[in-house]
Amino acid sequence: MLSTANVALDSTEYEMLVATGNAAIQREEFVQASDLLHRAVGLWRGPALVNVEAGELLGARIVHLEESLLCALEHRIYADLQRGAHHTLVPELTELTTRHPLHENFHRHLMLALYRCGRRAESLAVMRRLRARLVEELGLEPSPFLVQLEQDILRGEPSLDWPRLRAAADVVVRQADRRAMRHVVHLAPQMRATG
Repeated sequence: MLSTANVALDSTEYEMLVATGNAAIQREEFVQASDLLHRAVGLWRGPALVNVEAGELLGARIVHLEESLLCALEHRIYADLQRGAHHTLVPELTELTTRHPLHENFHRHLMLALYRCGRRAESLAVMRRLRARLVEELGLEPSPFLVQLEQDILRGEPSLDWPRLRAAADVVVRQADRRAMRHVVHLAPQMRATG
């Protein structure tokens, strides 16, 4: 339970919402996690402490808050992907990958959202652009988890599908298996009679 009755600073409320949202992700309560993290991110109005002269300690706190925002965005997007909001995420993720061109997790989320929207070629194009940029600017290849995602997209790996779509596909396969089994059971007496 989150209580903000005694919260004096928006940064404190933000951190409480993030902690509660992350805990909801751990419990796989993705709708609640998404709501909490949306509220946390919604508290931001531009850069942290923008009108304050920052010394070394306050500068470190600003960096901490801004990194925390990126993590909260990543987690919120993950929760949204888990609850099937991939269609609505594509514009936001396109903007985030433009603003953070070397942020691999935003690129990974965009690739997955595009793939789930049936836009596999565009999903793979995201990886090509990221790979070219990483090689050109840093002399690095993408991380192994991104390379694996690219391979999974190329193969059409069923585990990439939204969990509810996967579950629905499993039901269809089980129903088809049952129909096929009934057909085999129905034919078995005929096969014995002719065999």
